[in-house]
Amino acid sequence: MGEAFLGNNPEDMQELVTKINQAVEQIHQAVSGLDAKATSVQWHGQDANNFKHTEWPQHKSQLNKVAEDLRSVGQNVAKQRQQQIETSGH
Repeated sequence: MGEAFLGNNPEDMQELVTKINQAVEQIHQAVSGLDAKATSVQWHGQDANNFKHTEWPQHKSQLNKVAEDLRSVGQNVAKQRQQQIETSGH
């Protein structure tokens, strides 16, 4: 068997951080676009009120929570990457 690898490859880790940050940005852009349309759509009545004032705000909040959770994951990956660089001297 080959030698076991312990730690991380900083270049791979940076790519992961970049991809996570891109996903966070995509979620924020999607939420922004959806929010603009959800609040301006020509729709009246009880179903519209329920959607605009209850359903959409709940989903918007959940999507923003996912984005913030992903951002935290990215920060953790970046921290682990930096620790590897410091430990290995690279």
